[in-house]
Amino acid sequence: MNSKFKIGEIVVCINAKRRWYRLGGLQLNEMYTVTGFNPYDGGLILKEVKSPRSAYHAFASNRFRKVDYSYSEKLQFELQSQQEPILQVNKELKQE
Repeated sequence: MNSKFKIGEIVVCINAKRRWYRLGGLQLNEMYTVTGFNPYDGGLILKEVKSPRSAYHAFASNRFRKVDYSYSEKLQFELQSQQEPILQVNKELKQE
C-alpha cells in the first residue's frame, strides 16, 4: 500500500472531527507518531492515541499532514537572531 507517510514520522492532525459514534481522542494541530498502517484502507496507526472503532486502531490518513520543518527552522533562526543582541549586551554589562 502506498502512503505519503512513513513509519516513525511525526504528523499533525488537521481534522479532529468525530466521524463515528466512538471515534475520538484526536486533537486539532496535535502531533502524533506513525507506528503502522491499516492494511485494508491505509489508515494511520498512531503511538499516542487509538481509534476504538478500528480493528487496527487506525485513523484516516487524510486527517493528517506532514510536519513543516522548514517553517520551524526559520522560526528558530529568527528567535535566535533576536536573542543575540541581548546576549551581547549582557556580556558587555558583565565586563564593566
